[in-house]
Amino acid sequence: MTDYRSLMSELASTSTRRATALAAAERAYHDGMAAAAAELRRAEAEADECDRRAAAAASAVVEVDREAERLWSDLQRTRAWPGQRPGSAPEPAPATAQPPLDFDDDASAALLTRVAHQIHGGPPRIGIGLSGKLPVLVPALLPMLGAATTAVVALLASALLALANLDPPGAGIVRLAGGMAYFASPFAGIPVASRWARHRWSARLDTGAVAMIVLGGLCALCAVIITLA
Repeated sequence: MTDYRSLMSELASTSTRRATALAAAERAYHDGMAAAAAELRRAEAEADECDRRAAAAASAVVEVDREAERLWSDLQRTRAWPGQRPGSAPEPAPATAQPPLDFDDDASAALLTRVAHQIHGGPPRIGIGLSGKLPVLVPALLPMLGAATTAVVALLASALLALANLDPPGAGIVRLAGGMAYFASPFAGIPVASRWARHRWSARLDTGAVAMIVLGGLCALCAVIITLA
């Protein structure tokens, strides 16, 4: 009888432990399912956000490409020097091919120079004057450039004045054009030198360079006037 009671007590205890373990397992199962469902919802939300960002990025790329095409078309329609019109729009380079925009880096300066010359339609000139400064010997040539351009313009002005003295139709306009050409001749070398420096060395003329051009032009103008007097 004692053994029977002991067995019944052990059976009841085992049943209780089984029920407890079963309840714990079922509770853990439901908790795991809830956590998995929450993780799934979070992953779906992140996927939706990634899709939204990807769509926005794709839309931005399309807008940028459209704007680039429009700007390039406007650039092609603008007036330019002969032989300096831009060609077809360049293909975008991959992002990995772009060096960081560090202006102390030669690769970045070379990239900017290539882009500038591609816009102007000329071949890139890499390796000289990437700092945007004129070479040392170039300023010494500026007075001679100013003198040469002044001599050409002054001779043209003299020809106009000589033509005006023949009293052709519109002699007053011709005489006025000749006088204005005489007045502007010392400054004729400035646009030539400015364009030369910009396209050859990506540099700008400073005040001293302009003064040297004008000084050379004034000397040449005096020589032309004395010669033709």
